[in-house]
Amino acid sequence: MLEHRWDAFTIYVNAYYAVQEAYDSARRSWERPASGLKEFCQDANPFLWDQDGSAEPSLYESFCEAFGAQAEDDTCSAQTGRDVARGWLASLEGERYGSSLVGALDATADEQAWEEACTAVARQLAGRRARIELSPQDEPFQAPEPEPRMPTQSDIDAVIAMLAKGDEDYAAQLRARLEDGD
Repeated sequence: MLEHRWDAFTIYVNAYYAVQEAYDSARRSWERPASGLKEFCQDANPFLWDQDGSAEPSLYESFCEAFGAQAEDDTCSAQTGRDVARGWLASLEGERYGSSLVGALDATADEQAWEEACTAVARQLAGRRARIELSPQDEPFQAPEPEPRMPTQSDIDAVIAMLAKGDEDYAAQLRARLEDGD
């Protein structure tokens, strides 16, 4: 069986999802999430910008450095990616993010779940990249120029009715002015 290779952003998003799941799971169970998980999820959010990265750019940069030290040809196996993610999360543990990042990853993504998640994340990111490439923000929609045409009698009647608002005398004055060419 051919081993899949994953890029840095796929591994990063997978690590983010694992920690996010630990945070969400604690909240769903009405437990207090471990210290620092909320802050990490806010700072590491990979979907704030259209390009690959995180809400706090230095987090993704530090991940890429850790990834680059282990990756071959800017890709790695799922297991190597998990090891990189665990090491990177361990390096972040401290005052800001507490001491539960690695534990959160381990609790929500064992080796098999991690590998399955890599496939799902890669599929999600491929769809995201395709949507971004076709994004209307890149090329604003240009409505076709309407073809100028002469108003029909029903167009004129509709405008008169709108302006007159039920006042038949005023509607008659407007019609008379149109006929006179004023």
